[in-house]
Amino acid sequence: MKEPGYVYILTNPSFRDNWVKIGKSSRTVEQRVSELDNTSVPLPFEVYATLKTTKYSEAERLIHRYIERFTKLRIRDNREFFNVTPEVALDIFRDVALMLDDAEIEEVHKKAIMGDAPVSKGNHTTPTRSDKKAWMIPANSKYFDLAGCYEKYGIVYWTQYFNFQKGDTGYIYCSSPDSAVRYKFVVEEHDMKYNPEMDVEIEFYVDPKDFEQSKEHNRFAKLRITKESTSDRMGLANLMEHGMKMAPRGALNLSHKDFADLYNYLEENF
Repeated sequence: MKEPGYVYILTNPSFRDNWVKIGKSSRTVEQRVSELDNTSVPLPFEVYATLKTTKYSEAERLIHRYIERFTKLRIRDNREFFNVTPEVALDIFRDVALMLDDAEIEEVHKKAIMGDAPVSKGNHTTPTRSDKKAWMIPANSKYFDLAGCYEKYGIVYWTQYFNFQKGDTGYIYCSSPDSAVRYKFVVEEHDMKYNPEMDVEIEFYVDPKDFEQSKEHNRFAKLRITKESTSDRMGLANLMEHGMKMAPRGALNLSHKDFADLYNYLEENF
């Protein structure tokens, strides 16, 4: 049986908002993104969405044809870059997925609205630990107005996928147009179930439907923002000089030894 592969939508902070790269890979998209992180682009690519299927070559051709059938949106012939918003590209992914019997779409950008990588569905228990950790988590102003929420309330309820604990600290990386760490936080509560007091945040969601979907997750951490920074030293280029591989897609455990240089840089310069 043929192994599944991926068709992906990639964005890049150095590109226009309506430019995307749509390609395929027989390996993980993370490996492909790593390969593309070279001197040909000033900043790393970010994964917006993926379509997993055994017919990934056919799916890529269909998607490219779908885009070009109605208008000339390919930026250069024989290249995988298109003058189309990632939202429109994702709609095309959904249409093509309906033609396939094994297609699975993962909307990675939704994780970046309020945080992290997914956990499996079903019942789960969170292991306890006594040590406090430091984290970096991503936020995207295209979906959630973190600045407005911070200014009005000073706290934010974060959709929790990782094992945050009360007393943990961390930094929030804001993606394009900032592409920089802008906030520091402390975890005041963790593993919270949805409750109506969280409804005050709906005004900060660009699309209220995203708020309704976050409620279904039913596991939140209450983060208090303790500090804000506009320093250029917190930009992606500087962070990458101190151990950051690419713009974070999910939570990074800065307490891990692999991020020691990055964590020290943040602590000294934020």
